[in-house]
Amino acid sequence: MNNTDREIEILTNATLIAGALLKADVSKREAMLPKLKAIGTEVKATQLDVHKNLKRLVIMTVNAAIRYGTSGKQSDAKLTRRNGNEVAKELGRLKRLAHRKEENRWP
Repeated sequence: MNNTDREIEILTNATLIAGALLKADVSKREAMLPKLKAIGTEVKATQLDVHKNLKRLVIMTVNAAIRYGTSGKQSDAKLTRRNGNEVAKELGRLKRLAHRKEENRWP
């Protein structure tokens, strides 16, 4: 697995964990918070410029999920969902872009 694939995996996992936190009950939320904070640190450590916009969206998603996990405010849950949807759109865009590049390569 190369560095690009690893970074995409980190960004995807962070978004999935943030989404899972929204559906978890209170006791599970508290157990998930340390893991989400740790993966948030990994997200901040990603370095490829290609993922700059995606990284920003994932950080906003993770931060909103952490705030929701600690305070329980519905506005933070809504923000997590909205940012998560934007992450999904950006991941789809990058996937289509990579697929087009693969199609245009010569054998």
